[in-house]
Amino acid sequence: MVVSVTVLSLIPVDVDLGEGRDKVAHFVAYGSMSFWFAMLFQGRARQVCIALAFAAMGVAIEFIQGLTDYRTFEVADMIANAAGAALGWGLAQTPLRNALDWTERLLALLTRKP
Repeated sequence: MVVSVTVLSLIPVDVDLGEGRDKVAHFVAYGSMSFWFAMLFQGRARQVCIALAFAAMGVAIEFIQGLTDYRTFEVADMIANAAGAALGWGLAQTPLRNALDWTERLLALLTRKP
């Protein structure tokens, strides 16, 4: 996920994400990464560090984009990235943090041989 977000953020892409849709994409991408890794690493302090690291990654990528001639630097993207990372952390504080365990149990039940 991290590699995909980084690469897609830095390569030239001809996709129309106008009218704020790109902010939704930023929010969902960083929220998903933060939530995923917070499910993998238990402990509130670790999870906060994960969310902060993804928010910092979003800021760094925006600065790098500003150095290119085919991408743009936008503070609003940084805000969307940080808000998504914060939401991912927040979701990891709910019972949804067990989603991976639930999925493993369901797959075990579905693949069990009779």
